[in-house]
Amino acid sequence: MKHMIWVAGLALLLPGCISADYYDDMVRSVHEVDSLKSNDNRQDMQIRELEKRVDELQSRLGSAMQEQGVKVESASAEGVRVTLPQSVLFASGSTEINEEGRKVLASVAEAALKGSEENVRIVGHSDALPVGGELKNRFTDNWELSAARAASVARVLVWGEGVDQGRILVEGRGAAEPVADNATAEGRDQNRRIEIFIAG
Repeated sequence: MKHMIWVAGLALLLPGCISADYYDDMVRSVHEVDSLKSNDNRQDMQIRELEKRVDELQSRLGSAMQEQGVKVESASAEGVRVTLPQSVLFASGSTEINEEGRKVLASVAEAALKGSEENVRIVGHSDALPVGGELKNRFTDNWELSAARAASVARVLVWGEGVDQGRILVEGRGAAEPVADNATAEGRDQNRRIEIFIAG
């Protein structure tokens, strides 16, 4: 508003010195600056809200983060990312969520999902080893296995925690997005994980 008054005042003080086109350009520039400032303010508010949500989740998942390798972090455009190692949720060779995993997912739902409308993307990841053991009888490859584990997480959030299933998207990425070296046992442990993205 102040910019508009300034531009109008300038036009009155300098009659004949500026053309109508030049005046229109100045007015458009002022509107663009105001729009950019408004966008910056919205982005600042979104960042603060995202930081608040990350802090709350980190507080609720403190022991799981320290003892079990759970991670909570900002994922920029995707909102909040909660990374859950396979061992937190599943026994080896299983796609059923264990009791400890249900407790962790309850904390995630309580802090970030209930009473909100954001979309939730649940992404399953695996290591690069071929599916073996009992799982080989049920799943052709790691894509199927990782999708099945992500779907198990979705079921707990929907049926156990009351999250609206219309907000949830399930993906199985298999071994396509490793975060560590699949040549080592430690690296494979890190790659077997579930990521929950809560849109900001």
